[in-house]
Amino acid sequence: MQPNQPSGNRARPEGMPQVAPSPKKSAIGGKQKPRDVLPEQMPVTDDVTAAKKPSGIKRVLKIILTTVMLVVGLVFIYLFLLLGEPSEEVKNAAPAPTEAKIDMPMHAIESPGDSNVQSIADTFDAPVLTLYGSELSMQKSRIFDTAFQGGYARRVTISYTFDDGSLLLLESIRPTSAISLLSSSDYSLQSGKLYTLGGMSAARMDNDTQLCIFSQGEGVAYAVTCPQSHAEDVTILLRQTTLTNPSVSN
Repeated sequence: MQPNQPSGNRARPEGMPQVAPSPKKSAIGGKQKPRDVLPEQMPVTDDVTAAKKPSGIKRVLKIILTTVMLVVGLVFIYLFLLLGEPSEEVKNAAPAPTEAKIDMPMHAIESPGDSNVQSIADTFDAPVLTLYGSELSMQKSRIFDTAFQGGYARRVTISYTFDDGSLLLLESIRPTSAISLLSSSDYSLQSGKLYTLGGMSAARMDNDTQLCIFSQGEGVAYAVTCPQSHAEDVTILLRQTTLTNPSVSN
């Protein structure tokens, strides 16, 4: 048998080289190209991969945020309970007295000249606005009732005379809500100056012919009506206003 010849009687296939080619170096010993490098493979297992633990800073921030939210919630709960509870002053405070309604009108009483102011206050059954120490003379006084809101408003008017014959009118009226009877549609409220009437804070309203200074006391409203021609005298006249209290309670 000759070398490189097939053994036996088998013939070499057509086109088959007589000598087998040697393998390439790159396939068995050479360096592999970077593209041939496989990524790192995870082991095949049924165990669940543990989640990464948050960093220390994130953990601290989470604790701080939770604490702040808890404190804010407690503050809101405290304020809600505090505002919902009436204070001790409110609990112990006496209810506001309601103004007595006048159901039966009285007979009007009119007195000319210098009337007894104390007697007027006793009949009115509340403090009455008058002048004290004034050079103006009292012309007349009147006590009467006016229909008001399903009942009556009780009124006292005291008129004083200026030297030129014009009148200064002092009025006391109860209940206080009946002060609306003193105003008319042509009056305009003046807010540029503060006034005092019988020791009480007062406001002013004007029309073309008159000015009115009005105020409110305990259960009674008061007003001074003066001609515009004597507007300069108002400051002095207001200093002379005083309240005469009733000596008896009817």
